[in-house]
Amino acid sequence: MKRKSPTEPPIDSQKTLEAWRLLFESETYKNDLDSLPGNGDPVFGFEVEWEDLTSYDALHVKFSEKMTETLLCGNQVLKEQYSNRNMATRPVIRVVNLPDDRAYEISQLRMRDRTRLLSFDAIVVSTSPIIGWLKTSVHKCNDCDSKWTIQERLARPREKIKYCRTCLDVIISNMESKKPKSYHKDPTDVSMVTEENYYEDVQYLEVVSPDMLENGMAANGESFQVVVFDEYVGHFSKGDNLTINAVVAVDPLINRDFIRDTRRMIYLQAHSVEEGFSHNKPIQIDLSKQESLS
Repeated sequence: MKRKSPTEPPIDSQKTLEAWRLLFESETYKNDLDSLPGNGDPVFGFEVEWEDLTSYDALHVKFSEKMTETLLCGNQVLKEQYSNRNMATRPVIRVVNLPDDRAYEISQLRMRDRTRLLSFDAIVVSTSPIIGWLKTSVHKCNDCDSKWTIQERLARPREKIKYCRTCLDVIISNMESKKPKSYHKDPTDVSMVTEENYYEDVQYLEVVSPDMLENGMAANGESFQVVVFDEYVGHFSKGDNLTINAVVAVDPLINRDFIRDTRRMIYLQAHSVEEGFSHNKPIQIDLSKQESLS
C-alpha cells in the first residue's frame, strides 16, 4: 500500500500561515508591498520589524522557538503576495531591529549559545570569494519514477539515498500478503536529478566587534566567521560597520587533525544584516594600517 501523505499542513502551520497573512495584509505592509519592492530583482530581502511580530498570534515566540518552520510559512505567504502583484522576484523575510535583550558581545559567545538568534555589532575585516552550495537535492527512482527532495546541510556531507520508499513499501506489503511474489524490483535503483537541484549563493565574512578592537583581541588575529546568503552575497566589504542578526552555530575545526575530531568552532549564520551599529558608536578603520585584521 502506498504511504499516505497529508493534503493539508498541520494545525500549527495553518495558524502560522494565517498570522503571516494578517501581518502582510495590515496597512503598513500592504503599502510596502504595493510599492513593488525588489521588482525585477532575482531575490529581495523584505524587512519585517520584530515589534510587529508580537501583534500577530505571538509570531515572535514561534520565530524564536521554531525559526526555520516559521520562516518557511512566512516566505510562502510573502511569495503569494508577490505573485498576486505579478512579480517574479523571490522574496525572503528579513526580521530586523531585534530587542535589546537579544544584543550580545560576539567575543563572549560560548557553546551554550548554540541555536540562539542574537544581534551583534560587527566590523568586517575580510570577505571570501562568492561560492554556491547544494541546498536541495532531487532524487528519482529508476523503476517507479517516484521523485523526492532532500534538504541538505551547509558544509556537511551530502545525504546518501539508500532506497526508494515507495518500492520498499510495495515489497513489504507483498511479503505480508497470502501469496507473496517471488521477484521484486530493486528498491535501491535510485539516482539524482541534477538538472532539478536547487543551489544557493553563499559568502563568508570575517568580523570583529568594537570591543575586540579596543582590547587587542583583533590585533592578535582573532575574528569570527559569518555566513551570508542570497541578496547579502557580494554586498559587504572590509571596514563596514554592521548589525548582524544571526543564529549561533558550530562547525568542525578547519585544521582538524583527524576526520572524527570532536572539537568545534563557533560561527554565525546571518538571518538579517543592518547597516551601522545598534549599540556602539561608528568606527572608522584605516584600511592601509589594518593589514593584521585581514
